[in-house]
Amino acid sequence: MFEEEIVKLSRSDQDTFAHVVNSLLLSGFVVRDQFDTREKTMKINPSFRFLERYYELVNDYLSFAGWEIDRDLINGVFALKNEYRENRAKLDRETSLITFVLRLIYESEKSESSQTGESIYVTTPQVQKVMLDRGILLPGKKLTGRLVDRCLRILAGYNIINKVSGSYDEGNVSFYILPSILYAVDSDMIAAMGNALDQINAKQNDGGSIV
Repeated sequence: MFEEEIVKLSRSDQDTFAHVVNSLLLSGFVVRDQFDTREKTMKINPSFRFLERYYELVNDYLSFAGWEIDRDLINGVFALKNEYRENRAKLDRETSLITFVLRLIYESEKSESSQTGESIYVTTPQVQKVMLDRGILLPGKKLTGRLVDRCLRILAGYNIINKVSGSYDEGNVSFYILPSILYAVDSDMIAAMGNALDQINAKQNDGGSIV
């Protein structure tokens, strides 16, 4: 039973248990690689290591409220999901679109670039360029670095990106796209949105109208 196992932990591990559970409930993800702002490098996240050790205990505890933790040790992600599909984060239209773009960039860079590790280093101008190249626009909004970075600030709170340098307010951020992006946007949605964009671009190139 959970009650019997939790009391076997040291006081320090019980405190870490509480921290990790709250982190999962707040952001939805715990990722293995985390950028250390002091040492300017990616390091192993202690919370991830704790979940590796006590996965069953944390999962048992959260299951009482209908939560389950997906464990992806290959990509380095623990992802929280609710069996009742409740308490899901609702992103605005712009942030949802930027999340989709980041998933496109992640897939492309993982297959084509020489970057090592599961996280992908990107800058705000790179995101803007991909959007312009793919004809992805923010309806009714001018595509600026500040607008993109407003969305990135939100995604950082969900452990989907990890800021490295720059200012969100100035629109010049460099950051890592974390492998949690694989869970934030599923493959079916990527395929559907990609097909929709291809159809829109084809109509534009043919001079047709877009409904």
